[in-house]
Amino acid sequence: MSEKEDIVFSRNTVEFVTVAAEYCAYVERCNEHTAKEFIGTLLKLLPLLYLKAQMLPEGERVGDDELEDFVTEDSYEVLRMNIYELLADKDSYLDVFVSEMKYSDTPVTKSISEDLADIYQDIKNFVCLFKLGINETMHDAIVECSEHFARYWGQTLVNTMRALHEIRYNTLEEEEEEESNE
Repeated sequence: MSEKEDIVFSRNTVEFVTVAAEYCAYVERCNEHTAKEFIGTLLKLLPLLYLKAQMLPEGERVGDDELEDFVTEDSYEVLRMNIYELLADKDSYLDVFVSEMKYSDTPVTKSISEDLADIYQDIKNFVCLFKLGINETMHDAIVECSEHFARYWGQTLVNTMRALHEIRYNTLEEEEEEESNE
């Protein structure tokens, strides 16, 4: 088995593909869940996605061609809006881990729905490339996904988890207490 095939069919890659596909399928079905269910499941899926992304094998690209994008602007926007509608007033959070913060006098507001859609875009493109079943493409998709994780969506995932944690364990519990007191 070549080094390229070792990376593509390694246990860590297969586990990442499994978790990545589950993440994509879950957020695509966000409108089938309550906000509490959605957030609770994401707080289990996102750490697993982060862990499995860290365990992807290292490699160098073997192809010269750009990898295909499967997520269109329209599909991205539909997903983002579905998540936004589910989270409603809980979608925004303050973020201190953005580069613009050092130049700003005001807090930087981020959107959970946009963050989740950004993560989805990279992960869905990866999953679709992997489904093609072409070893060279699968190999390069792993390398690109790992690079994007390190540069972009890994930090976004961690920041989003912080916001989701706040909603799940503080905001939702406070709302439930208020409802039970009425």
